[in-house]
Amino acid sequence: MKKLLSFLLILLLTSCETVSDFSVPNLGMPDLAKYNINPFSRNNSKELTCPKPMILADAISITEFEDFGFNDESNIIYRARIDRIDYECNIEPNYTIGNLFIIGTVSLGQEAQDNSYSLPAFVAVINNKNEVISRSYVDMNVSIPEGATLARFEFIFEDFKLNFERSKNTNDYQILVGFKLTADQVQFNKNL
Repeated sequence: MKKLLSFLLILLLTSCETVSDFSVPNLGMPDLAKYNINPFSRNNSKELTCPKPMILADAISITEFEDFGFNDESNIIYRARIDRIDYECNIEPNYTIGNLFIIGTVSLGQEAQDNSYSLPAFVAVINNKNEVISRSYVDMNVSIPEGATLARFEFIFEDFKLNFERSKNTNDYQILVGFKLTADQVQFNKNL
């Protein structure tokens, strides 16, 4: 009986790979050496992220009429809406630079005479005191396929640069995007 137990013990130990070879890394486990997992460390370094872009609620949509003052469906040239924005950037010591993506939809109204339109938009940067520190205007050229009345657009504001003020913390800045509206369009949006 002792010989049988000894034989089984030797057989089990020699058939187990993890006991015999510690030089081969365990490919199923991540390398924990690259993570700071000490809960008592005082490492306060934070990963820097690009400033968050947001759509200004009052300027999320634009409606272009043939004649303002006559706000009827039959008078609409086009309607457009910004659905999503994103900012992919590189963070430098004094600024961020990258591409700002503006994605939305445009629909043609009964007064549409063309399939290509230039949608006026703005991009503003505000600091943590809600002060506008920069503003720029862009025209987003949108083409709607022949025979269609609805299209999705994607506009890329290439090399959008956000210069830091005193604070170098990217969380202290916010990018606001919206349509550049006339006073009539602002009033129309408020009445929706």
